[in-house]
Amino acid sequence: HIYQRFVLSKIQLPQVTLIAISSVEIQQTVNSLKYSMRGIDFGEVVFVTHDYALDEIKADLSGITIHHVNRINSKDQFSRYCVYELPRFVNTDYMILSAWDSAIVHPEQWTDEFLEYDWVGPLWTEEHGYRDKNGNQVRVGNGHSLRSKKLINLASKLDLPWEPFTNNGQHSPGYWEDAWICVKNRHIYEEHGCKFAPIEVAAKWGRELHNPPIKENEGITPFLFHGREDPYLSLINK
Repeated sequence: HIYQRFVLSKIQLPQVTLIAISSVEIQQTVNSLKYSMRGIDFGEVVFVTHDYALDEIKADLSGITIHHVNRINSKDQFSRYCVYELPRFVNTDYMILSAWDSAIVHPEQWTDEFLEYDWVGPLWTEEHGYRDKNGNQVRVGNGHSLRSKKLINLASKLDLPWEPFTNNGQHSPGYWEDAWICVKNRHIYEEHGCKFAPIEVAAKWGRELHNPPIKENEGITPFLFHGREDPYLSLINK
């Protein structure tokens, strides 16, 4: 009876696709998607992976649309998919990008306020040191995010060049899709009407576990999490 009441009260998000793209940690990625589906009915749930990937696991794939692509062999290839290929797999106005080490853990924390923005993602720390074209520090940009169809269409529409990027001193130059969008090309996305969530909204959206914790996340129950060291991860793989 408790389970039945939970199912009947699921949040309805027909305008949102939940999507994961991966050629690694296949079982865990499916587990993450299924866990995130517990309290929400999405417009669609999509897993983009390589041929035969699912032959290696035993998983309940009900409710998940599978798209097969060539094996994704690197973070660079993954990031390119996220920048240019997502529109192929998203038929709704918004999408949430998930992964094997992230999931929606508190669906009751959903608010339609998130839909007022074209990008909502967990906070980066101040120490990440990302700065936009004008020298302003960027805190909102983590890739485990809500994105609008307008935003994911823009890179291909404008034929934005695929160039390596980092400006925070923590990574060697590479293709980090979240920083590529939210830092390197942020001004272009904003010029075309894309709105990035403010810090206070991003803090409610999700968390990345850091030591010490990000101060804006303290005392907030997150909608989702991302992080291999986060205690929430143990819930997914029970």
